[in-house]
Amino acid sequence: MEQKPTGYYDGVNAGLLDSIPLEARVVLEIGCGSGNLGAAYKERNPNATYYGVEVIEAAAARAAERLDKVFWASAEDVDLSELKGTVDCVVYGDVLEHLLDPWTALKNHASLLAEGGRIFACIPNVQHWTLLQHVLQGNWVYHDHGILDSTHLRFFTLKSIYTMFAGAGLRIDNVIGLQVNQPVAALFVDKMKPALDNLGIDATAFLQQTSALQYLVSATRPGSP
Repeated sequence: MEQKPTGYYDGVNAGLLDSIPLEARVVLEIGCGSGNLGAAYKERNPNATYYGVEVIEAAAARAAERLDKVFWASAEDVDLSELKGTVDCVVYGDVLEHLLDPWTALKNHASLLAEGGRIFACIPNVQHWTLLQHVLQGNWVYHDHGILDSTHLRFFTLKSIYTMFAGAGLRIDNVIGLQVNQPVAALFVDKMKPALDNLGIDATAFLQQTSALQYLVSATRPGSP
């Protein structure tokens, strides 16, 4: 992965932070950046052991000052066998879309979960209305951040997110669509309604799926409490 500008790895996803249960004993964050999310969580739950995996050396070094242990490695190649069966939460903050094979990575990391363990992930929505509008105009332009971040290798809709998690042996318990400017999205959908009707697409469901900029996903393995 190319080196990002200073500060790219320093953010804290508030929605993701609020999702991690305060009673978690062991948390593993894949793509932990500089460790800001983990540090914020440890302020809330100082008794937790918080592990991170980070491929960018400088970011991993900063994270190591904040977290209990950081694996400087690719999320797809790192050896995490020492954690098998002990992890209460695996966290992905806008990471799966950067991987060559997120389907296998998710399955491998899910195998580390303790009984009742959970997966939390924030994933960009390639079905967002702004991107659909650009594609209709013939545009597909990569940027330094956002849905078409130049380092994104994979792209997901809500349906393909469900498919990926099911393939990893996980059951999605909750999905929150993080929305921005929904009234503007509604105007786009209204203009698209004749085409939606002709294609047999429900406009209400289409609005929900195209107004979400990202999805915040919570999942468990079937059979877990």
